[in-house]
Amino acid sequence: MKVLVTGGSSLLGRTVAQQLASRGDQVTCFQRSPSGTGTTDVLGDIRDPVAVLQAAAGHDAIVHLAALVAPRPSWEAAYGINVLGTRNVVTAAARCGRLLHVSSPSVAFDGHASVGAGVEPARYQGRDAYTRTKAIAEQYVLEHSVAATVVIRPHLVWGPGDTQLVGRIVERARQGRLVLPDHGRALVDTTYVDDAAAAIVAGLDRTGESTEALGRAWVVTGDDPRPLAELVSGILGAAGLDVAVRSVPAPVVGLAGRIVGRLWPGEEPPLTYFAARQLSVAHWFDQSDTQRVLRWQPEVSVERGIEELKEWFARS
Repeated sequence: MKVLVTGGSSLLGRTVAQQLASRGDQVTCFQRSPSGTGTTDVLGDIRDPVAVLQAAAGHDAIVHLAALVAPRPSWEAAYGINVLGTRNVVTAAARCGRLLHVSSPSVAFDGHASVGAGVEPARYQGRDAYTRTKAIAEQYVLEHSVAATVVIRPHLVWGPGDTQLVGRIVERARQGRLVLPDHGRALVDTTYVDDAAAAIVAGLDRTGESTEALGRAWVVTGDDPRPLAELVSGILGAAGLDVAVRSVPAPVVGLAGRIVGRLWPGEEPPLTYFAARQLSVAHWFDQSDTQRVLRWQPEVSVERGIEELKEWFARS
């Protein structure tokens, strides 16, 4: 199969491209900088409809991962990449025939805990520009795609080379700015990057094999919820950091997030209200239907993932 992967320079995009290539698929990566995957690169901007159409020409399927992921992006930038870029991909996928769109569980976040939850609609309408635009993009995909389409929402992807979850935790700890709401008691289900990529590949395969999978969003996790403090402690240990992490009551963290998020002068504030709220409540999901329909199961435990991360930090 000939597959176009958008966003191939990201951690998850690289891993997806490499897994596809390793099983014999012909892979092209489309993004603004070289992917480093060893596959064919086509450099371009996801917001350019002509460039997307040209990159997709001759392919059988598109895996769409390209997105602007930032704590506080401008609305214009987030909408242009996450929404308009996705619309360009949907148009191109109509010519290819198959589309795997990568979304986020945050598109259904309403401020409350998700305890053994199933898949809720992409209903987020809050102030977080990344999440709002990802919700709009997912809605557009499910309502307008004429290609055989599956949507995958990987939850909190992490692993060696991760600059989002792992990178921010380590950076804030080194700066003495890492705090956890309520001692990090909230149960959180995360996804090791290799498992997240394998779920995306499985979802792509289901676009051609399973009517039950089509036209739906599927939340993907490691199916192993842990207290947030346990995960943070493991990441810090892997990075060789022995620091005390402060605990702050969740309402105080939320208030601080509101103030810092609004007043911080740079593009990446240390905390936003949306992030504070997400860190304060449980997030774990029922994976039974997901694993059955996708014919996929996670293989990397939290403990094994931490060991892989430790080895990566030792080499870095």
